[in-house]
Amino acid sequence: MTRDRTGITAVVTSTGVVDADAVIRNIQAGHSGYYVEATDWRRAPVRTLSVLGGAYLFANWDGSKRNNLHDIAARAPVRAVEPAKPTESRFMVALGAAVSALLGRRRTAYRR
Repeated sequence: MTRDRTGITAVVTSTGVVDADAVIRNIQAGHSGYYVEATDWRRAPVRTLSVLGGAYLFANWDGSKRNNLHDIAARAPVRAVEPAKPTESRFMVALGAAVSALLGRRRTAYRR
């Protein structure tokens, strides 16, 4: 299973990777059944649950009534990104130079 912040996006099977929407259509149509290996000796069926925004994949094997698929789904790696430092506008630098030249002041860079 792979997921993003919206939910399960793909299912990894022994034959390849299947889009979650295709898995939902296959289960709802009765064409195929999917199972997740819950423990060493037990498999749990993957079902679809319909909600107002559409359907999603669901499996529970510990009796907690929550979606255990999110426990085994691989999350996308999170990395820190440093925000870009704001640069001075060429227009503002030129405007500052023009005003300084007109007023006879020393040139200083425009500060935000």
